[in-house]
Amino acid sequence: MQERTLFLGYIHYFRALAITFIVFGHVIDAFIWDEGSALERILRIFISNGSTLFVFIGGYLFQHLSPQYRSNKYFKSKVKHVIAPYLLISIPALLIFTTFLERETVWQGFYDNPVFVQIGLFYMTGKHLAPLWFIPMISIFYVVSPLLIKADKNNTIYYFLPLFIVISCFVGRGLPYQSFIHFFSVYLLGMACSKYKDTINPILSNCTFIVGSFLIVLFFATTEFFRVGGTMSWLNYLQKIFMSVFFLGLFFRINDKLNSKIIGYTAEVSFGVFFIHSYFISGNKLIYTSFLEKLPAGNMIFFILLSIATLTACVCLVFAFQKITGKYSRVLIGS
Repeated sequence: MQERTLFLGYIHYFRALAITFIVFGHVIDAFIWDEGSALERILRIFISNGSTLFVFIGGYLFQHLSPQYRSNKYFKSKVKHVIAPYLLISIPALLIFTTFLERETVWQGFYDNPVFVQIGLFYMTGKHLAPLWFIPMISIFYVVSPLLIKADKNNTIYYFLPLFIVISCFVGRGLPYQSFIHFFSVYLLGMACSKYKDTINPILSNCTFIVGSFLIVLFFATTEFFRVGGTMSWLNYLQKIFMSVFFLGLFFRINDKLNSKIIGYTAEVSFGVFFIHSYFISGNKLIYTSFLEKLPAGNMIFFILLSIATLTACVCLVFAFQKITGKYSRVLIGS
């Protein structure tokens, strides 16, 4: 009975949506877009930076499960189910980018280091594969988890949430410690929404609030489209914060109607999909360019088809891997 009370259906389905955002966001780079393409800009503004949703959910679940928190058990679980898969999944990318190719995203002088130093730096930063920057960053949250537990019990930290959001707007993503500072406010927001869920869930799920939060998302997205040249701006961060709140209220409102085994399973294996989807996308790009020399031109139809195909294929691959490896699959691929 206790396990049922710990399970939150609306957050479970929200997690499926978050991994969809992450996969779809990375599929954008599988195409060549016309210079100044409005469609590419719209896709990047609305879909990219889906990691913010993932971090929000992480904070929400961390606080929700905090009554069962035991530091030793918590750290062992994270090492086994997050760090170990990260170390293993990274091996092919490390082999490629220390032996055959040079990663363009690393800093100047990176490849002047010995190979074992390159490997260590890749593991410390996650720069060897597009999504893997997330693991060194989220690991910092694991390390400071005892402090977060104390802060949650004290309550005072939540009064500083607006200040932390402002800090996040000025400190962008970068090295793990920078990304930790950047995402701290949305993690704390997730914790706050969980801590006061009995009070705020009825408010967030009210039709007026849902519509209002959606309009705020549109406001930030529109402002970014017309006023900001790049992506991942502070406007996009604020947009994703309000998007997190919007989806939290929406999923809570329709919680009783959520009954999809496919979406539920996607949520269940979301971490496994997170670990392998970049390999799938990169493999497709390599195969395509080997035959046609360049990536396909981007358009909405191809983008949707490839995004759905990538997500579906990754879910199926995780399912097959679970069947083959059984109880060891969580250690090997995180699901």
